[in-house]
Amino acid sequence: MKLSESEFTQLARTHKTAEDHLKLAAHFTAHAIEHENDGKLLEEMSGYLSGHHNAGENELSAEERHYAAHSREAAEAMRNLANIHERLAKEHQNRK
Repeated sequence: MKLSESEFTQLARTHKTAEDHLKLAAHFTAHAIEHENDGKLLEEMSGYLSGHHNAGENELSAEERHYAAHSREAAEAMRNLANIHERLAKEHQNRK
């Protein structure tokens, strides 16, 4: 579940409960999925060469692979943030 920008900002500033951390974890997981999908799409697109742009196609393909790599890196960071919030939620639950 992705939060709106205002919901995310508010919750990021005020999180206090396990539920708050789980909402943030879900938000980061949703973003991770988007980045993973972007990376897969761009990686696939980098293999489509039409043959009518010569050298320009190689440059385009290289930048698509570059973007795909950044998308995968962003997805990893988002998953790490989600995991941290899930761990923090468990810490809150264990205090009860």
